[in-house]
Amino acid sequence: MRIAFLVIPAFTASAFGMPETAITRTHLLKDSERATVTAGLGMELDLNENPAYAGDSLFGYLGYAPFDWLELGLGAHVVSLQFVPSIEAKVDLVDMFSDDCRFSLLLISGFGGLPNELLFYQAGLGVNFRFRGPLQLYLGGGSDSLSTAMSLQAGVFVSLLKSLGVSANAKLVIGREGTAPAFSIAPLLLLSRRSPGQSRTSAASSR
Repeated sequence: MRIAFLVIPAFTASAFGMPETAITRTHLLKDSERATVTAGLGMELDLNENPAYAGDSLFGYLGYAPFDWLELGLGAHVVSLQFVPSIEAKVDLVDMFSDDCRFSLLLISGFGGLPNELLFYQAGLGVNFRFRGPLQLYLGGGSDSLSTAMSLQAGVFVSLLKSLGVSANAKLVIGREGTAPAFSIAPLLLLSRRSPGQSRTSAASSR
């Protein structure tokens, strides 16, 4: 059912193409840490304009992770000069069962819009690998209920300081109207209530 939820909208929807309204956001492909608030503001650049696809020129996000495997958040997207709010969620299917694994399988979904205006739902899948140190690499893909395309992206998250990081990725929108590359970047502020010595490894070893 999850695979169908991801693939069917890309090939059956007849609405105009808006494949980047809420698909697999840069900040949602970052690994989650329990009791951490994530705030971010980003922008997306169309590298090859295609009138069939409209991506976020600006987007913002505020989320909270009550567990290592779950993050809930609010999004704000500017698409074709129109403000579109959203509710977004991320589930790490690996961290649900293991706290000391550097690999994550992310299930991303959500919905958004305004009353009597544009309404949509979206779904995506992503993988994340955490290296030792400040570096994370990720891959993701998804679609939404308005789109005639799917979005694929590959990127990196780097922790610049203790509470500040940046995500950047390259995207490729693939659909019936052709392909369109894009690039997005999002500085992220990470506020955690965990003590400095508390980590995934220590949490796992205390069980």
